[in-house]
Amino acid sequence: MRSGFKPKLIGGGIIAAAALVLAAAALTALAPAARADRAAELQVKIDERNQQIRALEEEIAGYQKSLNENAKQAGSLQSEIKQIETTLKKLNADIKITENKIANAEEKIQQLGLAIDHKSLSIEQNRASLEESLRYWRETEEIILLEQLIDQQTLAEFWSEEEKLNKLQAQINRGLGDLRRERTELSDSKTATEAEQKKLLALKNQLADQKKIANQNRAEKDALLKETKNEEANYRKILAAREAQKNAFTRELEDFEAQLQIAVDPSKLPSAGSGVLAWPLDSIFVTQLFGRTEAAKRLYVSGSHNGVDFRAAVGTPVKAARSGVVTAVGNTDIQPGCYSYGQWVLIDHQNGLSTLYAHLSLIKVAAGQNVFVGQLVGYSGRTGYATGPHLHFTVYATEGLRVERYVNSIHCKNVTIPIADPKAYLDPMIYL
Repeated sequence: MRSGFKPKLIGGGIIAAAALVLAAAALTALAPAARADRAAELQVKIDERNQQIRALEEEIAGYQKSLNENAKQAGSLQSEIKQIETTLKKLNADIKITENKIANAEEKIQQLGLAIDHKSLSIEQNRASLEESLRYWRETEEIILLEQLIDQQTLAEFWSEEEKLNKLQAQINRGLGDLRRERTELSDSKTATEAEQKKLLALKNQLADQKKIANQNRAEKDALLKETKNEEANYRKILAAREAQKNAFTRELEDFEAQLQIAVDPSKLPSAGSGVLAWPLDSIFVTQLFGRTEAAKRLYVSGSHNGVDFRAAVGTPVKAARSGVVTAVGNTDIQPGCYSYGQWVLIDHQNGLSTLYAHLSLIKVAAGQNVFVGQLVGYSGRTGYATGPHLHFTVYATEGLRVERYVNSIHCKNVTIPIADPKAYLDPMIYL
């Protein structure tokens, strides 16, 4: 306690403290113009790239339309080559879009970095001014009301000093509020930066995948031209041989599955129409349904289709229809002449159902891995026996399903493949 301390000096201190707060606010408002210019420059680049992305999306839509039209005319070597070339153009446009998104994400991270720098500076300035204000406030607390009354000549002077103290307290409260708000904004900016960094990593992984698929597509064209020697007659002979091998394996597999006699308890399955499965693609167009469809009668020796086919250009992201555990992954193409699922992923959803994703161009999960609904499991393609790029999607009653190395097969010897009792094949549409 200091009886000689003069409140008028306190009033001067109050003014000084208030001036410090105002000065700090002004300094923050004027904090480097270069930072603001750089942020604006980054935003211009981001806007320009977004325009490029929209233009590329329109270009891709044109390629997709061409692919859809060409699929209806499939069957000739030239239509096949045109399909591959258009697919490559689409994949290259996909790559350009991803590259633009990567650049945007990197610049967004820079923008957030500038915001973080600005908020950090503002917080330090506000903290310094508040510490100064609080120092004067603590000095005022050392003077009791009676000493103030004794020291002042009139009550008017006392109330004047009290008013100044109240203003200082209000100023400190505002400063604390500003500090809390800026700390929250700083935390939000850091969270947004972390989200952008994750997005950037995902985009870079996607870009690597797209380039790999594009290279596969080029190799497919080269192999096709080499195999056919660019002759239509050779192409038709190859198609006929493949179809015969596919039919032979399908008949062999169906005979084997018919002998399994694995009991399937329907009561353990989710009820029909429950919507327990999500669509495995962002854009849905069904090209063939489950069961004894007209197309199945023409395409399969059994006359029945064991899943649903979705139109999906090569490189389209394929997603898990529900959370679960990856039972197995495989590739029937490792055995020459085995025309079946190609690259496939099987997921056990632990609710009585399992799902198969087949004819993939690239697999992005591993056996034993936990996956969540909507997670990328691979990219669509035309591996295995496929007359065109699409996603084959099968739903099984897990109880009647096995994954086996098919050692006794003639055409697919030692290939690992899902097999199931015929009763275990379920119509996907009743669960989607």
